[in-house]
Amino acid sequence: MNEQRKNEKKEDLDLKKQENLVKRKKSLEKNTEKKVKNSQDLLVDELKVKLKDVEDKLLRSLADNDNLRKRHDKEIEDNSKYAIKNLSYSLLNVADNLQRAIESIPDSTSVDDNVFKNLVIGIKAVEKELIDSLGKHGVTKFESINQKFNPEIHQAVSKIHNERSEGLIVEEMQKGFKIGDRLLRPAMVVVSMGPETKK
Repeated sequence: MNEQRKNEKKEDLDLKKQENLVKRKKSLEKNTEKKVKNSQDLLVDELKVKLKDVEDKLLRSLADNDNLRKRHDKEIEDNSKYAIKNLSYSLLNVADNLQRAIESIPDSTSVDDNVFKNLVIGIKAVEKELIDSLGKHGVTKFESINQKFNPEIHQAVSKIHNERSEGLIVEEMQKGFKIGDRLLRPAMVVVSMGPETKK
C-alpha cells in the first residue's frame, strides 16, 4: 500500500508537473504571440513611416522635375524670343543713320528736283522697311517726348530749363527700343528742369 501510495503521489506529482508544463507552455505561447504581434505591429508601423517618407520624396522629386521642365521651357522660349538681340542692336545704328539723313534734308530744298525728291522718298521707304522688319521680330520703339523721365528706359544726356514741368522729357536725341518686354536700347533724352526762375 505504501508503494501504491508512493506511486499515486508520484503520478500526482507527474500530473502536476505536466499541468504546470502545459500552463507554462500556454503562457509562453501567449507571450510569444504577444511578442510576435508586437513585433509585427512595430514592423507595420516602421513600414508605414518608410512608405510615407518614400511618397514624400517621390512627390518632391516630381515637383522638382516639373519645375525644371518649366524653367527649361521658359529658357528655350526666351532664347528664341531674344536670339536676334545682337543683330537688332546693330541694325538700330542703320535706322538711326537713315533718320539722320532724312532730318538733314533742308526744308528749303526745291521739290521740283525729281531725282532729289525720289532719293528722299527712297531713304524714307528704306527706313520704314527696316523698322517694320524689326517690328516683325518683336523690336519696337517707344515714345519718350512729354513722358516722365524713367531711368530704367531713358538715358539723360542733359537738362535744360523749359516751360514744361520738371522731370518731363523735352527732346529725344536717339530713339529707345525694346525687344519683347526687355529694353534693347535706352532712349537718349533731354530732361526739363522746369521754368527758369529769375532772381
